[in-house]
Amino acid sequence: MSFKNIIFLCIVLWALELNAQKDSKHPELPKSGKELQDIIPTGWEILSQTSGDLNGDGYEDLAFAIQSPVKETIEYNDGIESDSLQTNPRVLGIYFGKRNGKFKKTLQSNTFIINRNTPTMEEPFKGIQILPNGDLQIDFYIWPCRNCTSWSSHEYRFRYQNKAFELITYLESISQRVTGDEIYYNIDFPIKTLKITTETRNEDDEPEYDETLKKFELHHLKTIQSLGKPFEWEFLQLRI
Repeated sequence: MSFKNIIFLCIVLWALELNAQKDSKHPELPKSGKELQDIIPTGWEILSQTSGDLNGDGYEDLAFAIQSPVKETIEYNDGIESDSLQTNPRVLGIYFGKRNGKFKKTLQSNTFIINRNTPTMEEPFKGIQILPNGDLQIDFYIWPCRNCTSWSSHEYRFRYQNKAFELITYLESISQRVTGDEIYYNIDFPIKTLKITTETRNEDDEPEYDETLKKFELHHLKTIQSLGKPFEWEFLQLRI
């Protein structure tokens, strides 16, 4: 082997090592497994798990969110206060059940199950479930701090179709602590409608409702993979 080829090989191996180090906090889940314990990396914590038929083939599938035992420290500074924030890498895994009794990996996302991004934030991830109709539901709750005057709940529903988990429904509710007012957003992507419901309190502290229905155009449904991470897609003046 020539000196030039040796140098080239060293560069390739160095690049592969750097890439491995970069992704080492999110290990590649195995392609298949007999049980959930065969799939989850050693030491990782199960945050939420669910089972059901996601693809309509009659076999039970698995979906889970797991967290690394290794803490990642981030220095937080918002210009007013600074602190260190400890988080753990998280992974979303989806496996389809097969006739041979094993589960085969269909999806791994290292970004969709978010963690706290400020020291005072409540745990944002609230769970994952497979609904009776086979849709996959992932829930989040955003309360930035104990003294904050508003908080929000977010519900994503995905359906396995066109060989991907496409976003079918997005629900968001925002609550105001002081007034007790609430606003609800319900987006139905297949029929392309956004329903906005506001709930306010009158002088007698009784709720009053107002509802608006809007149509929109969308050429391609978003998927878990194309979304990448919650709240980064700006759509209809919402962060989805």
